[in-house]
Amino acid sequence: MDVFKPLVSVPMPAQARSQQALERFLAAGEGLLAANRFEEAGVAEIAREARSSVGTFYRLLEDKERLLLLLLQRFLMNVEKIVDERFDPEAWADKSLEEVSRGLVGFFVQLYKDRRGVLRALILQGSRDPKVRDRIHVTNDFVSQKTAAVLRLHRDEINHPKPDKAARFISHMVLGALNQHTITGNFGTTSQRELTDELGRVFLSYLSLK
Repeated sequence: MDVFKPLVSVPMPAQARSQQALERFLAAGEGLLAANRFEEAGVAEIAREARSSVGTFYRLLEDKERLLLLLLQRFLMNVEKIVDERFDPEAWADKSLEEVSRGLVGFFVQLYKDRRGVLRALILQGSRDPKVRDRIHVTNDFVSQKTAAVLRLHRDEINHPKPDKAARFISHMVLGALNQHTITGNFGTTSQRELTDELGRVFLSYLSLK
């Protein structure tokens, strides 16, 4: 399902060579984001990383901000697709509430770990650009709704007077904690496994509170 409206549109080049160049620019930008070097990199460096030219960059993308928005847009669309597939309630039907809680948190933590560079850029760009910030809200709402759909399987075990609201709220809480982790780089000396375990406990405990 198409939840996200485009942040930016770039016409697909007609020639195969230009299409390949565009993909290389996107891959180069992704690599720079992963290395936390995108902001300091100039167009010449991006073109060099993409094995292309500055002229081709400007012809296909116009400016560096458009490349960034394309990368963020592609990430959001990928998140939409993965969450839509992985959060199918039928796939979780044989799991206990504890297993569901830890499984959902584990998915979130792994996603943030694998794409920390893009997520860091998304969070920072969202703090500056209202359009990006609005898309982040849409993404978070989508994820929280899908989380609630999975947890609805255990509605009778959730002690909150409004189970769906609780499911959406705890999803936002976990995402907020991971946003903080993405920006600062750590939670003190907490490892990824400990982070998953502790957030899983928070997730389950909140749903179990009377």
